[in-house]
Amino acid sequence: MTELRGLAQHAEELEQRKVRIIAISVDDQEHAHDVWNKVVSRKFTVLSDPGAHAIRKYGLLHAGGRRDQDIALRATVFINPKGIEKWRRVSQSVPDIPTFDETLAQIKRAQD
Repeated sequence: MTELRGLAQHAEELEQRKVRIIAISVDDQEHAHDVWNKVVSRKFTVLSDPGAHAIRKYGLLHAGGRRDQDIALRATVFINPKGIEKWRRVSQSVPDIPTFDETLAQIKRAQD
C-alpha cells in the first residue's frame, strides 16, 4: 500500500504529466473499494480482478503465493497511450517497492 499512498499524494503532479494510474488486485471488489476509499483517497482507479485475468495477461501472477491462493506480484507497469509497455518493475519485497522519485524518473524517460 506504500506505493499506492505515494502515488495518491502526487496525483496532481501525475495528472499534469497526463499519467493515469490504475491499480489492479486479485482481492474482491469490497477490498478494492476499501483501498480506493481509504488508501488512495479516491484519486485513481482500483480494480478488482479476483479471477486474475488481467494479472495473468501481464505475466504478473504469483500462483499459490498466499496460503495456496493466487496473488499478483507487486509491480509497476507503464503503458503508453498506444498500449505499448514502456517499463515495468516487479518488486521482490516491500522494501523493494520504488519510491515516487524513482517512479517519476521512469515516467519522464517513458514520455521522452
